[in-house]
Amino acid sequence: MATKRGASNGNLHHHDDNHHGDLDNRMMKSVFWEGKPFEMSVKRVPRAKVINDDDAVVRVTTSAICGTDLHVYHGVFGSSQVPYPMGHEAIGIVVEVGNSVDTVKVGDRVIIPDFPDDGHLDVEPTLIENFSVFGLGKDFGNLGGCQAEFVRVPFADKSLVIIDDDKIPDNELLFLTDIFATAWGCLVFSGFQPGDDVTVFGAGPVGLLCAYSAILRGASRVFSVDHVPARLEKARSIGAIPINFAKGKPADQILKVAPDGTTRVCDCIGFECLNEKLKPDQGFVINQAIQVASTGGGIGVIGVYFAEPNSKGTPRGTTLSPNITFPVTQWWEKNLTMKGGSVDSKTIIPVLLELVKTGRAKPSFIISAEFQGLDEAPEGYRLFDKKLETKIVFKFPWRQEDLYVASSAEASNGRGVIVYHEHDESHDNDRESFEDFARQRLSKRRRHHY
Repeated sequence: MATKRGASNGNLHHHDDNHHGDLDNRMMKSVFWEGKPFEMSVKRVPRAKVINDDDAVVRVTTSAICGTDLHVYHGVFGSSQVPYPMGHEAIGIVVEVGNSVDTVKVGDRVIIPDFPDDGHLDVEPTLIENFSVFGLGKDFGNLGGCQAEFVRVPFADKSLVIIDDDKIPDNELLFLTDIFATAWGCLVFSGFQPGDDVTVFGAGPVGLLCAYSAILRGASRVFSVDHVPARLEKARSIGAIPINFAKGKPADQILKVAPDGTTRVCDCIGFECLNEKLKPDQGFVINQAIQVASTGGGIGVIGVYFAEPNSKGTPRGTTLSPNITFPVTQWWEKNLTMKGGSVDSKTIIPVLLELVKTGRAKPSFIISAEFQGLDEAPEGYRLFDKKLETKIVFKFPWRQEDLYVASSAEASNGRGVIVYHEHDESHDNDRESFEDFARQRLSKRRRHHY
C-alpha cells in the first residue's frame, strides 16, 4: 500500500464573480529544475493560461515523478537553458479552453499525454530532439511541466484524452500518460508475440509495467532484472521471476534456467545503468541483452540513451558518452533485431484505456508513496533517486465550493472558466479531494448535457 505524506497548502477560499478578470494574474506552484544536480525547487509562478486558440488549461489532480526526470535531476539530460518546469505525467480537469477548441470542454476529466500533438502531419520519422514534450524545457518544445497545479496543453482536441468513466480513480489512469504506454511499446519494439518468454532489465516503474504488460499479453515466462529487493519483490508479486544482478551477471543467471535465452529482451534502464558490481557501466545492459536473447529474437530499448554536452541545464552531461562498446559479432550471428527510442503514448492509450476500464489492467500497483501537494517534491525526488520509493505521485486536494463555472451560459457550451482562489486556513477541515470533485462534476455534466 502506498504511504501518504504531507498536507496540501493549496486550499482556496470563495470570492465573488467580480474577480473573474483576475484569472490570468493568479499564481500556481510548480516544480522547477534550476541546473543544480540533485536539487529541485518548488516555485510560485504565474498560473498557466490559454495563449493560442487551440489551447486548453488543465487543473492537475494527480501527477508523478518519472525516471526520465531523474536524468534531469542528475544533470545529464534535458534542455541546455534553465530554469524550466518539470514533469510529464498528469491527470486533471479542463478549466479553460481556447476559442478554436471543439471536442474538449470545460469540466472534462482528461489524460495529458507526455507528447502533445504538434499540430502537424509528420510524414517522416522525427528525431527526439525535435519532439515537443512536457517538462524538459526550451529544447524540447518549451512547454510547461506537469508537476504543477495547472498545465497549458496545446492542440487540445488532438492532445487530450477525455475520460468518460468517472468511477476509475486517477491512480489507475495516470500512467497511461507515459510509462504504461512506454512499457507496452518496449514489448512492441522487441517483436513480442503471445507465448514468448521475456527478460526485462529494470524493475523500476517502467520495468515493472513492462513485465506486467508481458504477462497481460500472454508471455510464457518473464524475468525481471534489478538489484533493489523491494522492486524485485514487487516483480515477484505480479508473476515475474526476479533476478538480482548484484549476485552475478544477469545473463549468466537466466541462461542457467533458460539455456536458449529468452525470445524477447526489454531494456527499461538506459545509459545510467550499473553493472553487477553496482558501478556505472553504460554498455552493460545492452551487452547483457544481446547475450541473453535467443537466436532470432528481438530487443526493445526504451531506456534513455541520449548523451548531451555540458551546459547550464546539463552540467554533468559529459559524464556519459554518446558511444558504447557493442558486441556486433554476437548480435549478427544470432540474427537479432533491435529497435529503440521514445514511445508516443497517444498511439497506445486507447488500448490501455480499455484494459483499465474493464479492470483487466491495474497499473497502480507500482505506487509506493503519495505526497499531498508539491511542497515536499524535493524530498520526493531524493527518495525516488535513492530507490527508497518505487513510484511517487502528487495529489492536489481542494474544497468543492471553491470551484465554480463562471456563468451558466458559458458552461452550457464548454467555454466556461473554473475560477480558483487563494488559500484560507480557516477552511482546512472542509477539504475534499479534487479528484473526488472531478467525478462529481463529470456526473453532473452528463445530467445537464454540457
